[in-house]
Amino acid sequence: MKLIQGKKNNLHLILILVGFILSVILSTYYVTKYDKYTWDNNSHQLIKDETYYHWVEGAKIAKEVREGKNFFLSGDTTVTKPLHQRIIGIYSLLTGYNLVDSWEPVAKVSLEGKLPFLIIQSFFYFFAVYFFSKKVVNILPDKAFLFVILFLSFEFTIFQYHSSFWTESIYFSLQLLVFGMLLERRINFSHNLFIGILIGLAFLQRSGGVFYIFPVLLCYIFLFRKKISNPFLGIVSGFILICILIGMFNYHKTKVFYVFPPGGKWSLHSYFSVQVLAEKLNISQDEARKFEVKKVLEWADKNNIKFKDELDLTKMNSPLNFRYNFLTEKDQIKFYDYINYRQYEILLENPLITIKKTIYNTAHIIILNPTFNHYYNTYRGVEKHSPEFVYTETHKNWIPFRITYTLIIYIFCLMGLIALFNKKKFYEVSLILFSVLYYVILFGWYGKTRLYVPSLIYLAVFFGVGVDIFLNSFKEYKKTKI
Repeated sequence: MKLIQGKKNNLHLILILVGFILSVILSTYYVTKYDKYTWDNNSHQLIKDETYYHWVEGAKIAKEVREGKNFFLSGDTTVTKPLHQRIIGIYSLLTGYNLVDSWEPVAKVSLEGKLPFLIIQSFFYFFAVYFFSKKVVNILPDKAFLFVILFLSFEFTIFQYHSSFWTESIYFSLQLLVFGMLLERRINFSHNLFIGILIGLAFLQRSGGVFYIFPVLLCYIFLFRKKISNPFLGIVSGFILICILIGMFNYHKTKVFYVFPPGGKWSLHSYFSVQVLAEKLNISQDEARKFEVKKVLEWADKNNIKFKDELDLTKMNSPLNFRYNFLTEKDQIKFYDYINYRQYEILLENPLITIKKTIYNTAHIIILNPTFNHYYNTYRGVEKHSPEFVYTETHKNWIPFRITYTLIIYIFCLMGLIALFNKKKFYEVSLILFSVLYYVILFGWYGKTRLYVPSLIYLAVFFGVGVDIFLNSFKEYKKTKI
């Protein structure tokens, strides 16, 4: 039974449309202001760091296809996030935009084509919100449905990524499609096959989605019980299909069959293990990275790994800088395997420091940051020696606001959780909680809210119900005072 009728039934469409329009306006502002080069014309203000890598890889795919190569076999090995790179490549092929102006010595981002990509990205997300709204409307009480859509359309921790070139916005869209289909509780094979494919695509969009199938299957076991065979086989088959396809692609490139992007293997080392190592040795994180550079050189020498000749590898300031300097892609894969081994070696040798850092970083990751993208564009790369936003006074001044904002969101979410639990919506509650815990457990060590933000897609339901309960309670309170 639909709980929202008449004119109210169309209000969510207005919210979605307004959200999309505001996203386009913000994207236009960012592109107008930041589509330029700084740092002596070496760093693009909008597309830098990880986003630069994806943009250039997408340009390579488009270039190879234009030269006659098969689309599915084009591009480099799947170091990280292959779907995003192919989406960028498809965008270039369909629109005719050349994403980079030059390739040597470093690919230079073209000063065109940014805004249409962001608009398409935003459209996909708000379409996903609309799709989700059709699935969630029947399970929510009263006007909670509208508050869920309001949250998904305007909550700025989520909203900011639609106007960026990070992988998040498209990942959120895939999440919403999966979440909506999971709420339908359908048992047939084909429905769940498609869910599995979408989970697989989400994994290709962001490596962190690789294990999300497990909390879903856990919920399915309790939901379907003796009827688990069809939905289980469907969702697993869809996911495995994606894994096989990406594994075959990687084998074609390297003669090594692997599914998980090797680039994901160094994340723990680069962002966490060096923190543990720095505290153990009582040195800075930069010094810890240089220490690890020496370890890589020792490993390479011991295993007869060859590098390109034109660089002085002893001057590397991070092990990550090695990844583009191997003579063969096979050696590159071996490097990632070594880094994977090394990161766990550091953590296991220092359990107390590891536990302390994990607790601290997990506490930090759940504090929302609605200002990330704005200040990333503003600060990173403004001038040659400009600090990252996290090292600025502005960042420190924002922390009280972020904590207050986060607490308000979580209070409403807690109210919604309790209400749905009391109404015996055990499947929905479990699905949301398992999904949130998935990102907390998997990325707590990272310490940066960006990797936790996908949790908000699921928490939106708790938030909407919580706000509805609060407003209804407030109305009842006012009545008693009259």
